[in-house]
Amino acid sequence: MCHGQANKYFPEEDVRGEFNNGLEGLLFGDENTQKRIAILPDIYGVSPFYKGFSTFVASKGARVFLVNTFADFGELPEVTREAAFARRDKVADKAFVDKFEAFCEEQSIDGVIGFCLGGYYIFELARRNVSQDLVGFYGFPQGMKNFDPLPVPFDYLETVSKHHVSLMSANDHVVGHENIQKLANVSKRNAAVDVRIYQDSAHSFLADLDGNDVSLKQNAEDSLSVCLQALGLSVNCFVKNL
Repeated sequence: MCHGQANKYFPEEDVRGEFNNGLEGLLFGDENTQKRIAILPDIYGVSPFYKGFSTFVASKGARVFLVNTFADFGELPEVTREAAFARRDKVADKAFVDKFEAFCEEQSIDGVIGFCLGGYYIFELARRNVSQDLVGFYGFPQGMKNFDPLPVPFDYLETVSKHHVSLMSANDHVVGHENIQKLANVSKRNAAVDVRIYQDSAHSFLADLDGNDVSLKQNAEDSLSVCLQALGLSVNCFVKNL
């Protein structure tokens, strides 16, 4: 589930520094670059995958802030789903999103990309009508349990006015087929809920960028292109424009 390992599609990680301004994380790209993008990772946190992804996004013309959602709880003792969920359960969702929203304003963030848990936070940021461009990969529109809970996205997406992009897959058994179809139906009624569903792909489908299946790789490349375009970044490396 999600992205704990490096992906060969992305360049070698190029960390330019660290930040600690209410939130902690790593910096990528030229500090003088005008476009500023924040990345919210999945339950594995600041993994090699996200360092490579952040380097890639920076190469498209952005200063990238890779947020360490779990900075208060230390490194994973082992890269396993069980260890990752045990650490995730310590995060107070509402308090974290409150801090992140303030961070985005203080740091003049232009766009946010969230994955899985981070994708779930994208729905909440849309509900709050933040000023940033928003893109979520395989978020949870049915909500996630937490001791400091956020509103369930399905309870407000029908009326949300903030445009945001959700990149989902048809065979995502983690989010659930019924939830994906329900999200797609909401999208048909509310243009602000911009949902793209990739057939045959599964959860964490961006990892297919360096896979052997041509069709799945094309889905991943297409989703990456959509993501970059939504954030106003260069897409000159892709086989087709959307």
